[in-house]
This record gives sequence, structure tokens and C-alpha cells, in this order.
Amino acid sequence: MKKILIVLLSLLMLTSCGINEKVDEIEAINLSNGERVIIPGDSEDAAVILKALNNNDKTEINVDDASAFEINVIKNSATNHYKLNFDISDKSIYVSHGGKNFKVNEVAAKQLFLNENFSHVYIDNTLYDSYIDYNEESYFPEVEYEWTYKNIDGHYAKKEGIIKSKSNDEIIYTGNESLDIGYERLPDSQVIRVFSQENLVGTGKNLQELLNNLNVDGEYDIECQAQWFLKDNSNSYGNQTVRFTVNVDKPADAAIVTKDNYPGNILLVSVNNLNPDETVTLKTETVKIPAEIYPYKGRGMFICPIDLYAVSGTYDLSVIINEGKVGEYTILKPFEIKDKSFKTQYLTVSEEMNETNNDNTAIYEFAQLVKPARTNSVPEKLWEGTFIMPVEGRLTTDFAEIRFVNNEQSSSRHSGLDLAAPIGTEIKAPNNGIVTFAMEGLLSPGNTVVIDHGMGLFTSYYHLDSISVKKGDKVKKEDIIGTVGTTGFSTGPHLHYAVSIYNTYVNPYQTLSGIID
Repeated sequence: MKKILIVLLSLLMLTSCGINEKVDEIEAINLSNGERVIIPGDSEDAAVILKALNNNDKTEINVDDASAFEINVIKNSATNHYKLNFDISDKSIYVSHGGKNFKVNEVAAKQLFLNENFSHVYIDNTLYDSYIDYNEESYFPEVEYEWTYKNIDGHYAKKEGIIKSKSNDEIIYTGNESLDIGYERLPDSQVIRVFSQENLVGTGKNLQELLNNLNVDGEYDIECQAQWFLKDNSNSYGNQTVRFTVNVDKPADAAIVTKDNYPGNILLVSVNNLNPDETVTLKTETVKIPAEIYPYKGRGMFICPIDLYAVSGTYDLSVIINEGKVGEYTILKPFEIKDKSFKTQYLTVSEEMNETNNDNTAIYEFAQLVKPARTNSVPEKLWEGTFIMPVEGRLTTDFAEIRFVNNEQSSSRHSGLDLAAPIGTEIKAPNNGIVTFAMEGLLSPGNTVVIDHGMGLFTSYYHLDSISVKKGDKVKKEDIIGTVGTTGFSTGPHLHYAVSIYNTYVNPYQTLSGIID
């Protein structure tokens, strides 16, 4: 009888992989996501695991397709290695050890299925795969989930967690790729958010549409939240948030911002998707001075003066990227210059005053003093919103009027607006800026002030009686900069108010309706 008992014990040892002694701790590693849990050896969870390891029978069933955990049983610095495979379809659990497979008995298996440490087996079996479909290849990004599943007792339970990314490939979007978020089963709702440096820049349901709307190249973080609702006979529901990064590098694009383009007006051109190392050149017959580009809200902006003598018609505007370099390309944008007629003014002055205005000394003085004050501009936009008129006065001479002085046509058009007002009337800064010139006693413009509003936009004030600012002063909209006078070449008290792109005068009325914003 004693021999029979020994044989039975030996058989049990051959057909079981269990441990009958107390252990220090158990390490459970989820082989699908790499999560590790340390379970104290004297805990109830450890007892459940040891019970499964001690209550099993050898089997020849192939369990490789089941959800798996690596179990490391640690005692006295020694470690025994096991593998638990969970098969939800038949509510079975298998132990792999020493090259053999064992099936855990039904009672012990149920306890493991209901143990929180192994609840991820339900996620493996019920969570729908989410992936990135990039040029017809699947990429698996990080997924954060909040998932409700039905356990083997038929009760719903919730689990939260993160599935780490399985793809390290860089996703580059130039506008020509196919890029979408795919699912094993389509969600009931989905919202996609696009972030740039943690700032939300786009929200919608179509990823490619959102990326096409971006006008600045760079790295963007994509967050897509999908939700599945509880339905009849459903074993799971909840939400997933997919996160990944897209490097947007689209070719540059250009747009003509201004709608009504007349001779003497400001032409605004925006350029999107510029890389930091790219150069941009603008060319068109209607702009006679070199066009400078300024950064503005992630775009490049050209603020150009349309030639006052431009003939109405359709013109080509060329935006050349990387001119003279490898990879040069040109963006062509046709635009229309509309017809505009200008007034004619006949002015009679004394011969002495006429000679003073046309004196070479006066011309040289203006070129040496006033023009340099309009050659360097702050690169950022200083103004806010629309400009105001600097003084309330009667318009006596309009912008670009054709002027005859003593019946002789002037060689140039009138550079601004003449606004008649009593001597001493306060003049206000039309917008924020920096004073670049303030001087009394000039021969032609008289007492003069020039303000830089940034991005090449200047305003000038001639014939002042008194000046209240000095060079370098920062002014805000409606600050007093001086008073109306009749100094220099003037036939009566008035303010000559001019707006220019550097030294090219433009229509002052245009700033009243806003430039850019």
C-alpha cells in the first residue's frame, strides 16, 4: 500500500507544476503590453495564483493564441518561471512550465478570471484595434482606453489603461499621402483634435481635412477620441483615445489677401507652409520696390505698394521659393488691378513760395532727413485694428491728386491727405508705433513727424505748428503727437497726413478699414 502511495505522489509531481511552499513575491508581466505587477507572497492574490499553479493537469492543447502573462515566483532569491494563457472562449486557463502545458482546474481558473491583476485579458479580447492607415500601411500608435467589459460571471466591469505604441516610424504629411485613423470596428462617435505646442489648432472628424487646413509646417500632436455605445448583446463598450505625431511639410502656398486692388493701394500677399530655411521672393509688374516678407501668425506676409501709375488689367504675381537654389519652384497667382480716376487740383501760390518748394536745397534736405526715417522698420506688427484719422478737418487735397501749381503740372502726385483745421488743433497718432523722426524748420514739409507702425508701414505728418514727441518715443493710438500749423510749403493751416510702405506713398483711406486684421 505504501508503494502505491509513493507512485501516486510521483505521478502527481509529473503532471502538475504547482508550488506548495510559501513564496516571497510573485511578478506578473502582461506580455501584450509589458505591464509588470509585484504581488506580495502573503497576499490573497498570491494565494489565487499559487492555487492555479497547484491545481492543474497536463494537456496537449496548443495555447499559443491565448492572452498570456509571464509569472515569476520568487523565493529566497530563486525564481521559477511560468506562463499563464487565458482562453476566454471556453473559460479555460493553461500553465506552461518546463516545456509542458497544464490546464488549470475550473474553480482555480474562475478565480484568476475574476482577479483584477488579470483583467487585461478581457481588454485583449474585446477592445477594438485602432491604427493609423498611412499610405495603405498600418501603424499602431499609443492608445489610452476606458473600457467596460463583461466578465465570465456576466457582470460588467470597467478598466482604464494605456496600450503603448508599436510603431516608431515617422509620419510625414506633404498633402499627397493617404492618412486616416482606422478601426477594427467603426466607432459610434469620433472627434479629432490637432495640437501645436499644446495649443489646440483644429477640431473635426476628418484627419486629412484638418491637416490640409494647417497653414504652418511643423510637428503636430494628433488626438482622436472614439466612443462605442452600449448595445444589445454587447460584451463591451467605452472609449479610446489614439495619440500620435505628424510632421507636416507641405509645399508653400500663396494667397492674395486684398480684394480691391487699385493703383496706389496696398497689396497684401500671404505665404503659408514655409520652412525656416526657405527663401521667398515676390515679383509682379505692379510693385516697383523690393518686396519684403514678414512673419505674422505663422505665415509670411508681403505688404506691397501697388504702383500709382499701374494700368488696369490682369497681372501675374510670382512667389518664388528658394530662388536660385536646388528645389526652386514658383507659385503663380493672377490678380486684377481695377481702374481708378484721380482728381486734379489747380493751386496758385507766390513765385517765392513756389521756388522754395522746388528748390534743390529743399529737395536735398527732404532726401537726407525724412526719407532715411522711413527706411528701417520694426519687423513685427505694432498697430492694432483699424487706423483713425489723426485730425478732424476739411479735406482740401486728396491722395494722388494731379496738382497744377501756377498752371504748371507738378512732377509728382499728392502724397497724402491735406486736412484743413485751425492752428493748434491737436493731432492724434492714428495707431500704435514708434517715432522715427521729429524735427522743426524743414523747408518743404515744415515741422515734421514720422511714425513706424511695423512691417514697413509708416505714417508722416507735415506742416505742424508744434511737436509733442521725439525720436524713439513709443506712441499709442490717440496719443497727441503735435498740433496743426502752416509751416513749410503751406498755403494755410492744415495737416498733410501721408501713409507709406517705406518711402512709397499709398492710399491713406485703406488703413481706415484695417490692414491684415
